Amino acid sequence: MADAIVSGVGLAPKDAISYFRQKVNRQSASFGELEAEAHAKAFSVAGAMSDALLNDFRRNVDMALRGKTTLKELVQDFPALAKRHGWEYHGTPGWRAMIIYQTNLSTAYAAGQYRQMTTPEALDIYPYWRYRHHACQNPRAQHLAWDGMILRADDPFWATHFPPNGWRCHCTVEPVSRRDLKKNNWVVSESPVIETRPWKNPVNGQIVHVPIGIDPGFQTNPGLLWAQAEKERAETALVPVKRVDGKPLLDLPPAKQQEVQAEQIDHLIENPVGAVNAGTLPPEVQKVLESDDRTVRLSDDNLKKNMTHHAEMTPEEYRQIPQMIAQPEVVLHSGENHILLLSRIGKQLYRLIVKKTLNRKENWLLSLEPTSEKKALASIRNGNVLLDLRDTDGGE
Repeated sequence: MADAIVSGVGLAPKDAISYFRQKVNRQSASFGELEAEAHAKAFSVAGAMSDALLNDFRRNVDMALRGKTTLKELVQDFPALAKRHGWEYHGTPGWRAMIIYQTNLSTAYAAGQYRQMTTPEALDIYPYWRYRHHACQNPRAQHLAWDGMILRADDPFWATHFPPNGWRCHCTVEPVSRRDLKKNNWVVSESPVIETRPWKNPVNGQIVHVPIGIDPGFQTNPGLLWAQAEKERAETALVPVKRVDGKPLLDLPPAKQQEVQAEQIDHLIENPVGAVNAGTLPPEVQKVLESDDRTVRLSDDNLKKNMTHHAEMTPEEYRQIPQMIAQPEVVLHSGENHILLLSRIGKQLYRLIVKKTLNRKENWLLSLEPTSEKKALASIRNGNVLLDLRDTDGGE
């Protein structure tokens, strides 16, 4: 877990990571440009006006969620990161780094926790939730007042008060079973009246009514908004194209196949829900993979992971995936049921990892990244080469 700021959440980070990765970059000059609801879908750092800077912050948060770095290390690296990008920010380095990283980490963990706590199985066992305030240097009086309050899981209170409820808020929510109520002599409270106060957005002057005790910008439940968005997006989830104009995709000329597949990848980038047909393996590659299918699929999850880990890649490069799959220069063994394709677009080489399912019925593109001639040659020298197509395809 990503340090003590989120250690109280108590969940595996899978759902927290999924929440964070579904966000899209949004540049913003200052706090208040994005509505509170937009933060559930957008990754934004006030004052960060370049995708390169946002991508560095994004990679760092993702690494922390996966346990690959710590909050302390991120704070220490912050001045160097800002210097690399020539970024001038407000506040001291330590304070600003904590605000950025702590907010994103705690929000992601909370959204992941909300997803876990709202499954039918969880709600059946734990139909109540308990607000918990944790010791901190500057406790908020209202958050202390909510500590220990138990409400039904479907109480409207949680739509606005599911923590974090402010900058550097350490509050959490714990599930409560009927047995817990009886064992501890706890009582379920009546749904509280939510009082608000007016707040003037410093960017657009709009008056927003924020619940008392909650910092502006935190008056929503990101986990709930994420669940609602996922439900809406699921209705338009993409599926791999198998037929075009009544004809099987594999019966079309290779150029037409790749055109259709590139369009599917475009759609997945725009609406990352579902899976698409990303390419067609040459027969000889299908043979060494020992798969029953020639098509290679790309899922929304693998696309989002790749875009996070290789943020330098452009949409146009993703559009070239069908050509990369159809025209590899070298195919190497990459573990059980996996192959590594080395493919070239112009002068640039790429590494693609393709996996077949255990039943041999499907193939999936797991990752894609640019690579150098030196690294490619090292892979060839040190790896198990299954096919070398450079001569037949006119490669160098």
